[in-house]
Amino acid sequence: MKIFENINKAVIAGIMTGNSLDGIDVAIVRFSRDNEKFHYNLLAFDTFEYEDSFKIKLKAIIEKKASIDIISEVNIELSHLYADALIKLCSNESISLDTIYAVGIHGQTVWHDPHSCIPNTLQLGSISALSKIINKIVVGDFRIADLVLGGEGAPLVPIFDYNFLKSHEENRIILNIGGIANVTNIPQGSSIEEVIAFDTGPGNTLIDCFTKEYFDMDYDKNGDIASFGEIIQPLFDKLKEDTFIKKVPPKSTGKEKYNKEYIMNLINELNLNKLKPDNIIRTLTEFTVWSIAENIRLFCSNSAKIIASGGGIHNNFLWKRLRNVLNQYELIKSNAYGLNPDAKEAICFAFLAFSTLNKIPTNLPNVTGAKKKTVLGVISIPD
Repeated sequence: MKIFENINKAVIAGIMTGNSLDGIDVAIVRFSRDNEKFHYNLLAFDTFEYEDSFKIKLKAIIEKKASIDIISEVNIELSHLYADALIKLCSNESISLDTIYAVGIHGQTVWHDPHSCIPNTLQLGSISALSKIINKIVVGDFRIADLVLGGEGAPLVPIFDYNFLKSHEENRIILNIGGIANVTNIPQGSSIEEVIAFDTGPGNTLIDCFTKEYFDMDYDKNGDIASFGEIIQPLFDKLKEDTFIKKVPPKSTGKEKYNKEYIMNLINELNLNKLKPDNIIRTLTEFTVWSIAENIRLFCSNSAKIIASGGGIHNNFLWKRLRNVLNQYELIKSNAYGLNPDAKEAICFAFLAFSTLNKIPTNLPNVTGAKKKTVLGVISIPD
C-alpha cells in the first residue's frame, strides 16, 4: 500500500480523547488541497462516553496509582474502544468504513513532562493495534518528534488554527477550553512564523475534579454550582501567585500540575477549614477565567476577536465571566465560523494525519520551542 503519494483528497477520521476524560470524540472529515491551501468538510461527528469502570482505571493511571499491568491493558483496551466508536459513528451516519482512507489519533494523555532531564510524554492507545482491528492506516504518537527536538510537544492545534481560521482583516485569538485551556494568537495577515500558541493553565480540569469530589457529578453543568458560590479570597489570591500563568511562552502543562493534590496543598497551607463546596467550585472557576484572561492580556494581541471552542464554552457561568473579564475583546463561539466547537480537536488530529501522510511538517518551532520543523507522528499500516 502506497502512503506517501501526494494525497490531494482523502476522507480521514480523527479521534480525540482529552484531559477531561469525558469520552471519545470521533470526526470523519473530507480533506482536499490545492497548492498550499487546505479545505475540509466535516461529514460526521459524535462523542462516545467512557464507561465509569474504564474512567476509574484512567484516573488511577493519571494519579500514579495503577500498576504496569493495568497501564499495558488500558493501552490495548483503548484501541478497541476507538475502533468501536468509529464503527458505531459510521453505522449511525450510514458511512461505509471502506470510504475512510486513514485514521489520526491523539491518544489518551496520562503523563506530560517536557521539562524532565529526559523530556517525555505518554499517550495511551496502541496505534498498531487499532490499525489491525479496523484494517486502516493509523497515524498517532504526534508529540514525541517535537519533544525530542527540544520542543514542548504541545500545543499541536495551532497549525490547524492558522490554516483554517487566519484572517487578513483582523487579529484573531483562537481559544480552546478543554481539560487544559490553550490559545493561538494569529495577528492580522501574519505569516505562520508570527503565530504564537501555548497552554494558559487549567480549563475544566480543576472544576471537574472538585465537582466530582463534592457533588459526585462529572462536571458543573452550566456552571450552576459556581453561580451560587462565593470566591474564597485567600485561596484565589494564592492561586494567582501560580508562576506558570505568567511564564513566557513556549509553555505547556497538564494534570500533572493542575489536580486535586495541588489545590488541597494550598488549602492546607492557608489553614482554611470548613470550606463550602460551592465556594470552592466558584473559586476554581474564577481562577480558570483569570488564568485565561491574564495570558491573553500578557501575551496576545491587544485588540482581537477571540474564537472559542471546547467543552468549557458550555459552562454558561464560566462563559459569562470570561466575557465580562475580557470585555475589550469580541468573544465568539467557533460555530459562528462553521466550526463545531466540540469537534474541533478531533478534526485537527484528522488534519495532522492527512498532513503526515503528505510528508508535511506540522509542528511550529515558534510555538513549541523545537529546533526545527518536522513531520509528526508514527504510521501503522494494515495487512
